[in-house]
Amino acid sequence: MRRHAMQILLLANVTLVFVLLWLWFLPDGSLRNAHWQPPEARKADLANMLPSLPGVGSADTSQFVAMLDRPLFTITRRPPPPPPPPQAPPPSDNLSTARLSGVYQGEGVGGIILSIAGKDRRVRLNEAIEGWTLQAITGRDVAFTRGGQRRVLTLPRAALTAEASQAASPLGAAKPIPKPSPPPSVRRPPESPAGTPADVAEQSPVAPKVPPKATFGGGRR
Repeated sequence: MRRHAMQILLLANVTLVFVLLWLWFLPDGSLRNAHWQPPEARKADLANMLPSLPGVGSADTSQFVAMLDRPLFTITRRPPPPPPPPQAPPPSDNLSTARLSGVYQGEGVGGIILSIAGKDRRVRLNEAIEGWTLQAITGRDVAFTRGGQRRVLTLPRAALTAEASQAASPLGAAKPIPKPSPPPSVRRPPESPAGTPADVAEQSPVAPKVPPKATFGGGRR
């Protein structure tokens, strides 16, 4: 029995060897499927992949118009009023913060120098700036007009400082004489017999120093 089993197994192995040789080799001895062949290209049909859409038909829009004219969720059953149109921002009025720096006039011409928005600008008569027109120049006052409005600017007077007054004086002004400082306090030594030179020196006041006199134009005053 064991001998017959060995023969059957040997026969099965030989059969499998021949099957493998048939699968791997061609009749001419070359290997099967040794070279890769690309598959045949297939064209996709996208038109059949899209769902079919219904055709365009006519619709009664009168019902939609009636719904807009009489809204269902409003108390008055009336549409809300349209929003007001956007208002344009008011024009900037830089003339309110302008400063008049100078005024000049001549034969038939005149104008001003105006410091506006941090810049000095020259404006002539009947010339517009920031929407305002320079209408008239009267002394130190200048008048602007815009759309029936009128605004007057006045040229400020220069403040006369101490340095300016000294420069304007032909001879100059004398500097104020400083006040003499009080003499330093002297600490007295212990009591000694009266009449000693040390005591007399301590009791004598210290004479203040006299400041020098100011001279102007070579003379002494």
